[in-house]
Amino acid sequence: MKNIILKFSLIGIVSLLGLFSAADGQTKKSEAKIIEPTAKEAVKQVFLNGDILLSAGKNCESVGTSKEDRTILDFLSGVLSFQAEPNAKSAIEFSFKQEKGKRNELVWVCDLLFRGGDEETPWSNGIRFKMRNSDRRLMRESVMCIGTG
Repeated sequence: MKNIILKFSLIGIVSLLGLFSAADGQTKKSEAKIIEPTAKEAVKQVFLNGDILLSAGKNCESVGTSKEDRTILDFLSGVLSFQAEPNAKSAIEFSFKQEKGKRNELVWVCDLLFRGGDEETPWSNGIRFKMRNSDRRLMRESVMCIGTG
């Protein structure tokens, strides 16, 4: 009779431990670490997704530096090449803000902006995209082009 009670007690303890473990996992999941994106991380994500067609990005059609530009990588290559122009003032700016995604997950809205030109003809071109906090990946459908000619 003692063995049966002991076995039942062990089963009960194991069940309780499983419940506590599941509850602990839910707590840890809801306390996901918030990690702000860095400029380096944003640049890397854009290059990793350089195959996105300009025609797929909002406001990206006809933004390339030549008629042959078809992808985000083509666009970025052209914009970056202007950074090397002599006597041009150039800068790369990065900013971000938090937002809730469709499934209430934390996403970052990132702006990667390239500025150049001179005082008479300044320009800025860049890319805005969303990046999930959870897996640090660019959300391809969120890409859009930003800037002023």
